[in-house]
Amino acid sequence: MSMKLIKQNKTYISIIIIITILFLLVINFAVSRKYELEVELFNKTISAELLSAKEIIESYFFDFKEDLFFIKELLSIEGYVDSDFESVDKDKIEKIFYAFMQDEFAKGQLHYYQITILDTSGYEVVRVDNKGDGRTEVALNSELQNKKDRCYFQEAMKLEKDQVYVSPIGLNIEWEEIEAPHKPVIKLATPLFDSKNEKKGILVLSMCLSGIFKYLPENTFIQTEEGNLIALNLDGVDLSEYGSVNFTKSEYVFNDDSGLLYISDVEFIRYSTVEFFPDKRLVVAIYQDISLLSESLQRLKLNYLMFCAAFLGLILIVSSIGILRFHEMIKAQKAIIFSLAKLTESRDPETGYHLERTRSYSVALARELRNNKKYRKIITQEFIDDLYEVAPLHDIGKVGIPDSILLKDSRLTDEEYEKMKKHVLIGEQVLQDIIDRFQPKQSFFIMARNICAYHHEKYNGQGYLKGLKREEIPLEARIFALADAYDAIRSKRPYKEALPHVEAVRIIKSDSGKHFDPDIVEAFLKCEQEFKEISDTYKY
Repeated sequence: MSMKLIKQNKTYISIIIIITILFLLVINFAVSRKYELEVELFNKTISAELLSAKEIIESYFFDFKEDLFFIKELLSIEGYVDSDFESVDKDKIEKIFYAFMQDEFAKGQLHYYQITILDTSGYEVVRVDNKGDGRTEVALNSELQNKKDRCYFQEAMKLEKDQVYVSPIGLNIEWEEIEAPHKPVIKLATPLFDSKNEKKGILVLSMCLSGIFKYLPENTFIQTEEGNLIALNLDGVDLSEYGSVNFTKSEYVFNDDSGLLYISDVEFIRYSTVEFFPDKRLVVAIYQDISLLSESLQRLKLNYLMFCAAFLGLILIVSSIGILRFHEMIKAQKAIIFSLAKLTESRDPETGYHLERTRSYSVALARELRNNKKYRKIITQEFIDDLYEVAPLHDIGKVGIPDSILLKDSRLTDEEYEKMKKHVLIGEQVLQDIIDRFQPKQSFFIMARNICAYHHEKYNGQGYLKGLKREEIPLEARIFALADAYDAIRSKRPYKEALPHVEAVRIIKSDSGKHFDPDIVEAFLKCEQEFKEISDTYKY
């Protein structure tokens, strides 16, 4: 019906389309330019935030190393090392470590979670833990452990004075053993030498990386050299317990030292590499989502379009009268079709169901046949719409058939059958009179006449009344012929029982090239289950 509307109002619609295109081009240019400027400003802001994040991380790890050597160079530590970690000085060292942890907590630095001294055998001689909630605890002697199998101990014991071992950033798991806290951590370990330059053990300062996110811009994440991703869990931020973070295997591949990694049209990652210790790197990245900017763009376009729509509304008013008249005409035509169809239905109670079934069969068949390249340009949506509207008119000629023949409850005689055949001629004449008298522009009147006149013709030329064959029979009539035949096979008659769907399929398949167009039979076989569903829906 929309295609008919367009055809009837070509001039008005052409004007509207041209004006609409001009408005849209202007709107698109103006809004797109504004969007580009907003994105440019957004990118500059993110670039500045990334640079700031990089500097924060570099400073963070610089302070980390400085704190390690600050602790190591305390006189009390040196004396404790010279005494071979005698217990007489242990209490003093524990108090120093405790005070250091508490001071860090007072400054809001929650990143250090443990300070440990290990002897050359790997056994902990002093350990102070930050529990993450402001509590700092000194480990009891019974809680001290042997860490000789830990990588950080073994590697640190190989170092010379003032050298530092930097552990990989991980979840504090080694040799399948977990050390608390089970969160992303990094350890710095440096050997301890006495005044005679003999190695006595190592000092380990452990940091939980969660705390660093307190200082980084929103949406920042870190990717380690091992390919692990550390990001703040925005669903449960709790910096009082080292922060709530996600630690997962990263799916991102950063090939350059810095740049952009695109995820989608509105999502990308801006990243930069940070060398936080010599030969130790990580990637700091900020996830960018410009969907809000995109939505703003859409809203802006919508506002302009509303203005455009108001302007175009003035033009539409000019054409509205013609369009309304066209709609009224279509309604009148539909009313004629409906009245004619109801007239046929009134002669036979079962006909109403038959009309619904056959129109649905025809549309299903036409849609499937449209997939055939041969018919793609012929079977348009207008063709299908018209077929649906006019299919119920196929038997209007039966109004001219006597009840003694039309409603006979037994098989017709040859003479009666010849009279019954005349219904196609009667229907054709009725519709042809309308076409000749009123000369309607709508194609469905022609389609209705063709279906009325030719739906009993056969592909091999042995049908009635005119004995047309092959493409001499209009396509709509060839389509409807199969739909009508399927319904007849599946319907009960006074002289026969209804046959099952499988039998109907077999009969139609066997009549390919005889009664039915082979192309249409092929289409039917692809949608025959839809035929069965329609038949089951409109049972009488």
